[in-house]
Amino acid sequence: MDAIKCIYSRVSTRDFNTREVSDEDVNDIVRAAMAAPVGMGRYTLKRITVMKNEEFLEKVTAACPQDPARRSSPFYGAKTVIIVSAETKETPDIEYADAACMVYAMALAARAKGIASVYLWGFLPAVRADKELLSALRLPEGYTPLSALAVGYTDEPLKEFDRPRHEIAVDTID
Repeated sequence: MDAIKCIYSRVSTRDFNTREVSDEDVNDIVRAAMAAPVGMGRYTLKRITVMKNEEFLEKVTAACPQDPARRSSPFYGAKTVIIVSAETKETPDIEYADAACMVYAMALAARAKGIASVYLWGFLPAVRADKELLSALRLPEGYTPLSALAVGYTDEPLKEFDRPRHEIAVDTID
């Protein structure tokens, strides 16, 4: 699949099955984050944590407020969650843009490999507020989990698209 078709075909999956993603595929997906643009090239201020520990994922789920409109959240049944964290004191707010770029690069890498994904943010306040959950991430002092991606497989085949599925107003200033 070419790059443009991959971009058009990336969708959020909210119903994963129990099939696990191989370590090799997870490593390829994580390495895609390392190719993402990061403000001022400060890659050393970023951390990636791959969570496959079912007990940890269950603890996070229990700590999160449940939204009846979003069944099986916060991970939608995914067995692998990749968290992007950053040191947040030196360049406030740019870390969120960096994390977004890193997660999007991983989502595209997953889609290129035929692996489903969903961008996650909603569970992170619960992790940041719970000292036990936060310490389980083994982050250096001053680092904050900012964004995440769940990856896995779904029983529905992933579709390919030849154009964007959404329209956004575009203004051109000549």
